[in-house]
Amino acid sequence: MIIVTFSDSEEQVVEKLKAVLVEDQEIECISITDDKEMIFGDVEIRTKQRKVFLKGKEIELTTREFDVLYTLAYYHDQVLTTRQIYKAITGEDVMDDYHGIESSIYSIRKKLGHDIILNIRGYGYQLKKER
Repeated sequence: MIIVTFSDSEEQVVEKLKAVLVEDQEIECISITDDKEMIFGDVEIRTKQRKVFLKGKEIELTTREFDVLYTLAYYHDQVLTTRQIYKAITGEDVMDDYHGIESSIYSIRKKLGHDIILNIRGYGYQLKKER
C-alpha cells in the first residue's frame, strides 16, 4: 500500500512508488562460483579470489563485508533493502537483526570510501556505479 499526500513532492511520490516496486522483486541466494572481475570506479572486485582492490591496492574485508559488497555489486542496478541483502547472502527469508548488515556497510564505507555505497533514504542501499 502506498499513501501519497498532497504535501509530498513529486520526487517523494516517485521514490515511494519505486520502493514498493523494488521490494516486490525476489532476491536469490547468491553463490560466488564465477571468475568475474567487477569494476566500479576505483574499486575492483575479484570474485573467485574474494579480493577487493582500491586504486590497485588490496583492501582486507571480512567474509561478511565481502559478501555484502559482492551482493550490492551483483545487483548494482537495483536498490536493496537490508532484508534483501541478508537473504542474498544467507538464503534465509527472516532476519532477526539488521545490525550485522548495517555494520558491514559502515565498515565497507570506512575502508573503500563513504561514497561507494549510496543510502537511498527510507529504503535501502545501492552500489555507486561511478566514483
